[in-house]
Amino acid sequence: YMGRLLQTRQMANSRYEYVKKFETVDAILLNCYFVLRIDGRGFTEFTELHGFEKPNDIRALKLMNRCAKEVMGSFTDIILAYGESDEYSFGFCKSADVYS
Repeated sequence: YMGRLLQTRQMANSRYEYVKKFETVDAILLNCYFVLRIDGRGFTEFTELHGFEKPNDIRALKLMNRCAKEVMGSFTDIILAYGESDEYSFGFCKSADVYS
């Protein structure tokens, strides 16, 4: 999947097109734990749109936790989830084969 993603992504002929030559398809070492970190995008606008209070609106916290539970339910290889601010980190077990 990642290989296809890297091959099809376009940079719209921008001045940063040269960066593509530095991209590589990475692989996770077998029999190793790994952590996937997902960072929020446009989180400030999202919080303003929904009227969340800073820094810890209980509705936002519950929403983030619910999203993390959904991710964990979709990937049985996740053994740990940790959230902070607008990001979540997911720890995968050694035998995970989701990234091959």
